[in-house]
Amino acid sequence: MMKFRRIFSVAIMISMLAAYFALPASADAATDNALYNFESGTQSFFVDGGAANGTVAKSSEQAFAGASSLKVNFNVPIGSASKGINVGVANPNLIIGATYAMHVYIPSGANIKAMLPYVMDNTWSWVNSYYDVAPMVKDGWNTVKLTIPAKQGNGTTDYKTPLNQVGIQFLVDTGGYTGSAYIDSITLESVPVAPPSPASLSSLKIDGAPVIGFDANKTAYVAHVPNDAASAAVTAAAVDPAASVSISGDGSLAVGENNVAVTVTAPTETKVYTVKVIRGLPANQGNRISIQGREFYANHERIWFNGANTPWDKWNDFGGAFNYAFWDTHFQQLHDNGVNASRVWITSNGEVGIDIDENGHVAGATAAHWNDLDSLFYLAQKHGVYIMATLMSFDHMKDSHPNYTSWRNMLASDANIDSYVNNYVIPFVNRYKANPYLWSIDFMNEPDWVYEDAHDGNFPWERLQTLFAKESVAVHTNSQVLTTAGLAMVKYNSDTCDPVTKGCKGNMVGDAPLMAAAGGNPLAKLDFWSGHYYDWMGQYWGNPLYTTPALFGMTDDRPSVIGETAAIGTQGHTLTDDIASAYENGWQGIFPWTSNGVDGLGNLTNVGPAASAFRDAHPELVFPVGLAHDANLSDLQVDGATVAGFAADTPSYSVEVPNSTTSVDVFAAVEEAHATVAVTGGVDLTVGDQNTVTLVVTAEDGVTTKTYTITIKRAKSSNANLSDLKVNGATLDGFSADTHSYSMLVPLGTASVAVTATAADDKAIFAVTGGTKLVNGENTVTVVVTAEDGTKQTYTITVNRAKSSNALLNDLKVNGQTIAGFASGSFNYTLDVPNGTTLVTVTAAVSDPKARKVSVRNDNKLVVGANEITVRVTAEDGTKQYYTIIVNRAKSSNASLSGLKVGGKAVEGFAPDQFAYTVQAASNAKSAKVSAAAADKTASVIIIGANKLMDGDNPYTVLVIAQDGTRLTYTVHVVRAPSVPKK
Repeated sequence: MMKFRRIFSVAIMISMLAAYFALPASADAATDNALYNFESGTQSFFVDGGAANGTVAKSSEQAFAGASSLKVNFNVPIGSASKGINVGVANPNLIIGATYAMHVYIPSGANIKAMLPYVMDNTWSWVNSYYDVAPMVKDGWNTVKLTIPAKQGNGTTDYKTPLNQVGIQFLVDTGGYTGSAYIDSITLESVPVAPPSPASLSSLKIDGAPVIGFDANKTAYVAHVPNDAASAAVTAAAVDPAASVSISGDGSLAVGENNVAVTVTAPTETKVYTVKVIRGLPANQGNRISIQGREFYANHERIWFNGANTPWDKWNDFGGAFNYAFWDTHFQQLHDNGVNASRVWITSNGEVGIDIDENGHVAGATAAHWNDLDSLFYLAQKHGVYIMATLMSFDHMKDSHPNYTSWRNMLASDANIDSYVNNYVIPFVNRYKANPYLWSIDFMNEPDWVYEDAHDGNFPWERLQTLFAKESVAVHTNSQVLTTAGLAMVKYNSDTCDPVTKGCKGNMVGDAPLMAAAGGNPLAKLDFWSGHYYDWMGQYWGNPLYTTPALFGMTDDRPSVIGETAAIGTQGHTLTDDIASAYENGWQGIFPWTSNGVDGLGNLTNVGPAASAFRDAHPELVFPVGLAHDANLSDLQVDGATVAGFAADTPSYSVEVPNSTTSVDVFAAVEEAHATVAVTGGVDLTVGDQNTVTLVVTAEDGVTTKTYTITIKRAKSSNANLSDLKVNGATLDGFSADTHSYSMLVPLGTASVAVTATAADDKAIFAVTGGTKLVNGENTVTVVVTAEDGTKQTYTITVNRAKSSNALLNDLKVNGQTIAGFASGSFNYTLDVPNGTTLVTVTAAVSDPKARKVSVRNDNKLVVGANEITVRVTAEDGTKQYYTIIVNRAKSSNASLSGLKVGGKAVEGFAPDQFAYTVQAASNAKSAKVSAAAADKTASVIIIGANKLMDGDNPYTVLVIAQDGTRLTYTVHVVRAPSVPKK
């Protein structure tokens, strides 16, 4: 807001009689803590009309409290007609409906007929009280009062804040007056509070937290919940226990505004409280503002700020007398008239909203402040109006405001600046940075006056640079929100403006001083320039709207906007001309003062037509599409292949994949490059058609969406393989899923094996057959695996149980009799048999019936002497064991003869057991040949006897010696008859 405001006065006199109090001149002179105490100066009070009517000054001559008062020196010449002299202050921050007490000292002899405490709202609607001076105490203090009305004089229109002026009109009587009077200690006396009615609430809560600003007598509230809060529970309790409370409209929340009604029914009355529960809009509803070169962009489309100043509805709206309906309606009106941005004062003079102590330390902000700002930014997003948030003004430092010392103390101290940045600026940024309609932060309205004007502190630029540098670093560190400072005069905003002819001092908010103030931090810079222009400036620096920013003196490395200029147009131009020229000359936006008529420099009737004309000429710049609405796909692929039958307007598809596919790679191409796709599903696929891939395409506008679905049909598994095969808990040697036959050995005596298997696919089943009642040798175990789709695979294990190696006998017989001394583990035997035994029968019984073979060698045709008979036992496994029997066949003892001959003729009567014989030989026998045949061929025969016969007995001895030496002697007597002599 420009420093010097054109004032249009409309006086409407309303007489009010009120009680007045007379106080003696010796009133309490203790420290004066009043709103206006005049201890440090005049606090910007002035005499309307200037010195021609009088002057004001701080004076210690009289004091109602403290040490000083405001001395009013009248300059109404003697003989003048009756005249009203207004002594007041501009832009007071007073409470609607409150009563203020003003203390006035009237010297005796003062030609003052009456006093009229008065107030004027921002439409200059006048309201006053009336006090007759005649009955007042002279040379003493009197109290007069003024109640700030809620309505204008017509009784129907709200009194408009901020107030333009408050003060006392002194009615000088006919004859003039050049003396003085004194004003002191203007204080807030009372704020009317009505007692709660029986149908009032004692508490009102949302989700357990008290509604911000709850008061039993206040029936309308606005509350905010985040966008992700789909429901809210409203609870309430009545003051009167007999009253009932019913609540409607809570529970599920739509995005945006939800009206909840709380009806309190008491025995005598009913009262309805309303809570507008606002579920925040999605953060992507809107285009984020950025800078490309010297231009602004709404996402990827250029935007030109066809703006307006809507600095306040009621002075210090946020945390003060915020009016939701005004901002809701006005933002809609702005948008309808082509206004796409508004410059709003977040705190007008820092009197409400921010918690700052008298030492200048900022602790944070009130809950009401945040709640009202939540509403502001919600409404901005709702209506598509970008906000340049002006955080403070030179008004914070102005000595006419009650807490100016706190703000001066803040600016004077680095530590206090840090408290403001850390405890207010950063929370502000973090709270609203997700809302794209907070496009920029204006750190201070017209800081020039804080430097130039003693009433605003006369601070050196270094203090302001420190503040702006710290704020810039904080904002840039925590967000993408753009930064600026709304300087009143280009002489402090330019390094090229001529210091000689134009009095320019350099760019006090340029990069170099701000970065220096931040220790060289490159984040300490303003993103764009936001200079102000009013006609009084033209004589010094020209009208910037009709030249380029660079020629006006702004650096050409970033965008420049006109942050303020009169909505009624600059001298000789209409606002429509001003806007068009600013655009043609390269300014990137203009914010006329104001859209809602806070003073006489214009309102929506001025702004609307001009803004509409520019919008109609450049619709794409004022409301750029920015964000496309196309949520179509141009291609849809599964595992690299376009889905069969794909078309952008077909939302559902089906794709078959083999069982081995457990996840699919889904690729989607969007028609519009800035759309985004969120894919869910496609992993951990189950068999069958219960796999859904969902693709939600969100257009760039963040609102338009389209959903595509793909049903993935995964085939049943044909995997009939095993992943493991174990016998008795141990995996088979050489196991592989692709090897289907195995062989293994188990020891003799193993009765069974435990075969376990693990299917490669958990949907497959298997059956094991065999493995019990093992026999020696080969035993077959089969594992039949049946896949999910019925495919079968058989694994075979040949279990070779070891054959018996038992080649022992448990009996060994010769001729049916167990051989003497037989034992299984004795393998050599001896058996004596008589000589007559020429054949023995050897039989053997094996210990193991599985023994394969028993063979006997040399068990016939015994020879005399040792005969080795071998019994070979072959065990089941081929092991051989030999048993040996030495059969000793005795030598023959047969010494008998089987035949005995003499002379070739058998001896008559021969018998083997007859041992003596007599044989008659012829007398002429000359010899007798005795021969004998042994009964046993192994026996030897010795015949002893003469070869020649002799007459008579010729004995022959036949000695038979048996094989074993047994001797038998046979005797043969050959008797030759004597020969007869021949005659």
